[in-house]
Amino acid sequence: MYKIYFVLLTTIALNYCKAQNTSPTVFIESASVNQTNKTITINYNLVDIDTDKCQVWLKYTKDGNGIFDSVTNNTSGDIGINILPGNSKTIIWSYPASISNINNVKFRLYASDGKTIDINELVNKVDSNLLKNNLNFIASGIRHLPTSTVFINKVRDTIETRFNDYKLLTEKQNFTINSYTGVNIIGTKLGLKNEASTFIIDAHYDGVSNGPAADDNGSGVVGMIEAARILSQYNFENSIKFIGFDFEESGLIGSAKYNQSGIKQTESIDGVLNFEMIGYYTNKINSQSTPTGFNLLFPEAYNALIADQFRGNFLVVCGNTNSNSLNSTFINTSKTYVPQLKNISIEVPQNGQIAPDFRRSDHASFWDNNKKALMLTDGADTRNLAYHTLGDSIGNLNFTFMSNIVKASIATIAVLAKPISISYAEYDISPVNIFSTKNYNFPPIIQVFPNPTSDEFTLKINANEKLNIALSLIDVNGKTIYESTLITAIGANVFQIKPNHITKGTYSLLLKSNNFNTSKVITFK
Repeated sequence: MYKIYFVLLTTIALNYCKAQNTSPTVFIESASVNQTNKTITINYNLVDIDTDKCQVWLKYTKDGNGIFDSVTNNTSGDIGINILPGNSKTIIWSYPASISNINNVKFRLYASDGKTIDINELVNKVDSNLLKNNLNFIASGIRHLPTSTVFINKVRDTIETRFNDYKLLTEKQNFTINSYTGVNIIGTKLGLKNEASTFIIDAHYDGVSNGPAADDNGSGVVGMIEAARILSQYNFENSIKFIGFDFEESGLIGSAKYNQSGIKQTESIDGVLNFEMIGYYTNKINSQSTPTGFNLLFPEAYNALIADQFRGNFLVVCGNTNSNSLNSTFINTSKTYVPQLKNISIEVPQNGQIAPDFRRSDHASFWDNNKKALMLTDGADTRNLAYHTLGDSIGNLNFTFMSNIVKASIATIAVLAKPISISYAEYDISPVNIFSTKNYNFPPIIQVFPNPTSDEFTLKINANEKLNIALSLIDVNGKTIYESTLITAIGANVFQIKPNHITKGTYSLLLKSNNFNTSKVITFK
């Protein structure tokens, strides 16, 4: 152990709860800046199939790349609570004097219907077959430097590719140890209300030099990847990170480096679940041993072992004093959503120096940095006798047990990060959008009818110049389902659009040229 002018982003529309709720969708039609009055006027459309009143709010970042700060005042119009769905809505924001260069600003407009999300939906998506397939690859070579540079690089690339596939914000933290480059791989699902508040699921992907290291810690790696696959499909109020740590087997070096220099100043790490060997399970009597002094430090846990005849059929949930609330949340959430998973909770005093056996993984780096963290483990060599040997292979592991641990962890992170039924549109301010008192070249007048429609619609464009327009029809999952190029003349232009095999629902119609970008909402019934 050890410069796009306009970008439209929407959430994955998910059917939530028994009422089959669908998230609202917000589209920014245009935005303009008046530098004389220091105001931004935003015109947008709000669609909610369930016609729910929504909360609408605005966030911005000054440099286009940093944390998005909430706009808490100096706004008017269709913003706040109880906003009814509809078109042609307007927000006017008097932006602060602290924004010295409006050209660099990026803002996001959010809409939420406030509907709750059934966490069972997330839990039920865990796929034991995917866990096994992924572990077949992870445990097919040596993941240890300098023993196997080639294979550990393949594992690194795989983790990075999965994070990118799940549309996580993916980055790498490189560091040097004994002339070798260590790599922490980080995938982030940004929170849409409290971006700074961050919860982590991590696992070290390096192994020992003399075996496949399936349990230690291939099991943790595939558990983290599966959690990332599922949680990335949803949106949350708070941020979630997934981290593959390197050089754990050399003394928790990767996680120590992360705690030293990988946490951004704008972040608050509010809870960490460290997957450290989560695959070994047995109901055999006397299959579970304990470290020396365990019975004295943790008498309640020891008595539970006695009552079950020392069977190795449980998850160890280990936290320190500072992590007591996180430990309780995990235990209670597990009981609610994964009652078949048996847990034994351990709370080590302070940072665990009195119980060094419970500091043998990356959670200890977070403890030492005064962060709440849990080690989730099958007990390592106190249960799995193949620990750190050639026998630590996939055939010894129990994927039902592993799945249940991932389920409980997903549920816990969801409870903490708070899933939200939401969409947002993102807009880059640029010189083409800015005016003061000068003349402004307005985009063409565009009409869509009939709307709603059954299978086709007419697009009327009154243009003041010849245009090449890229047309895209995008569903609420962000998938482009129809594309076309329109060439206009000066004056009135009429186009008949008939997408093939379109299903009922609400879509975003995006129109882009060199001179303008705009969107319309269209519904097929």
